[in-house]
Amino acid sequence: MSVTFLHRHSGLGGPNVGVGLVFLASQVVLRGALVGVFAFAARLVPWKLDDSPWAFVLAFVAIDFVYYVQHRVEHAVPVLWAIHAVHHQSRDYNLSVSLRVGALASVATAFFHASLALLGVSTRLYAAVSTAHAVLLFGLHARTLFALGPGRVFNAPVFHRVHHGAEAAYVDKNFGGVLLVFDRLFGTFAPYTAEPTFGVVGEESPVLPLEANVAPWRALFRVVGRERTLRGKVRALFVRVRAAEGD
Repeated sequence: MSVTFLHRHSGLGGPNVGVGLVFLASQVVLRGALVGVFAFAARLVPWKLDDSPWAFVLAFVAIDFVYYVQHRVEHAVPVLWAIHAVHHQSRDYNLSVSLRVGALASVATAFFHASLALLGVSTRLYAAVSTAHAVLLFGLHARTLFALGPGRVFNAPVFHRVHHGAEAAYVDKNFGGVLLVFDRLFGTFAPYTAEPTFGVVGEESPVLPLEANVAPWRALFRVVGRERTLRGKVRALFVRVRAAEGD
């Protein structure tokens, strides 16, 4: 195991922090709604996991699997990509990218996380596990080649930077959160072979926080507007067509 630090562009990015502040402001309303949706779903399920350490581990693996599924869907469904694209706009890669989250991210998360209630995850257990999971995810955007082995089980910044790459070989790879086993199982893993170009080919990278959130929706509405039929418009909202470059 070795650690190689990349010093280039190691400072925290001002634009990313600005987008992060808008996200935090949105959480004043949406975070409570996220927990409320989960609490409602949990009340509908009569069985519950206990408070043992094994229950925490099971819930943690489950939330990481849900993260993987949500992440893949966000890249495939245009209306969800309009929310998630904000995170990929950055042309650099450092810890500040962890702050660059779309203002409506919790809306999508509420839907996917509610599925954990079916496993018997209580609201209290969900609060603990989701907090621990979010803290661990923050470090994925560090500018380091640190890795816990060859990426058989655990994710690391070196593998997640692949996910942010704009090259065709890197697009739609390494969706995992804390674990990489799901990428391995479902064929979405790609090793780090060369430093990628960050950002999204053919999409804007606005500096202003509000513009960063609006730009993906503006691009989506342009695509929807070009469709002549209602079926075409609905398809444009839910089926993403990739550009030839690998976008």
